Amino acid sequence: MYVVMTRVKLKPGTYKNCAELFRETNPDLVSSETDWSGARMLFDHDTDVLTVLASWRDTESYQRMRARPEFQSTMQKFGRHFASPPEISMNEVLVDMGS
Repeated sequence: MYVVMTRVKLKPGTYKNCAELFRETNPDLVSSETDWSGARMLFDHDTDVLTVLASWRDTESYQRMRARPEFQSTMQKFGRHFASPPEISMNEVLVDMGS
C-alpha cells in the first residue's frame, strides 16, 4: 500500500472552500479506481498548509488517474486557493497501526 501525500500552502481563509470542493469532487474522481482505498484532508492552522493523504494499492493507478482530464480540471478549481505549488510524494506504507 502507498500513501500519496499532497501538501500545499493555501491563501488565508480558503481552507473551508478546499474542504468543500474536495467533498464535492473526490468521490467522482475515484469512483472507478479499484486501487484507491481512502483519503484524509488535514489542515495546519498555524502555517495555512493543507495536506491530503490518499491511500492507494499502487502508485501507477494514481499516476493514471492524475493524468485524466477530469483530474486536471478539478485541480484547476483548487488552484485558485493555492499560495504555493503543491508538493506531491508517494510513500510506501511500512507499518499501519490504524483501524
